[in-house]
Amino acid sequence: MRPGSLGMCLCGLLMLIGCARNPKNPDPLIEINRWMYGFNEVLDRHVLKPASDAYIKLLPEQSRRGIGNAFDNLGEPYWALNHLLQGRFGRALGSAGRFGVNSTVGAFGLSDVAGQWGIARHKNDLGRTLGKAGVGPGPYLVLPLFGPSTARDAPGLLAAMYTNPMRWVDLTLLESLSLTAAGVVDSRWRIDPEIRFREKAAIDPYVFTREAYLQRRNALIRGEDAQGPGPDPYEDPAGASTQPAAVPAPSASRSASG
Repeated sequence: MRPGSLGMCLCGLLMLIGCARNPKNPDPLIEINRWMYGFNEVLDRHVLKPASDAYIKLLPEQSRRGIGNAFDNLGEPYWALNHLLQGRFGRALGSAGRFGVNSTVGAFGLSDVAGQWGIARHKNDLGRTLGKAGVGPGPYLVLPLFGPSTARDAPGLLAAMYTNPMRWVDLTLLESLSLTAAGVVDSRWRIDPEIRFREKAAIDPYVFTREAYLQRRNALIRGEDAQGPGPDPYEDPAGASTQPAAVPAPSASRSASG
């Protein structure tokens, strides 16, 4: 995407924040959102879940965890930047240190050596940075492929993409697509238990997903920290392990812990 196009996208998304901010109606685009939710569910049912199931059968859990660690490691620069913007300098230094240690001693992030050394993982994202600065969430959105978001959180997807270290590696198109596909499957298998829970527990899965996402995002902005090896399914997608390109996620996900 050209810089001009990126700027236009960011401006357009941020302009939505000023629209439909009535707290009694956080979902003014519900008809469009429900349609997009259905689209994402079909995609998940016929593509992402079968791929995830095959991934689980082919690779032992230890190997899958290592791959997940490597993808999480790619998110550390993005998390560090948002810690810095929020004035959390210790955490910014910690995320930067984790990236350096795990990218070298940890074999490109396959092993969380920094965690073993006591440097905790603290995820972060642009939506949280804006929220802590007083920017309201704006209308709830269901994005194609990415799932639940808000007008405030959505620009974080582009920010995560542009701060991903793999963006600056000279990859062929096939290599880039393969790496992105691997990231998609990795994200999907890690949130499979949460998706199964939603399907069993929710009378209306759409409403369940929306309310869980909004409540989780509000809690994170108030100061709760999510950390650990796996993604929180109701986290901002940009706060999850960021992939080399835009990574689809099933609509139940709000992907990775923060």
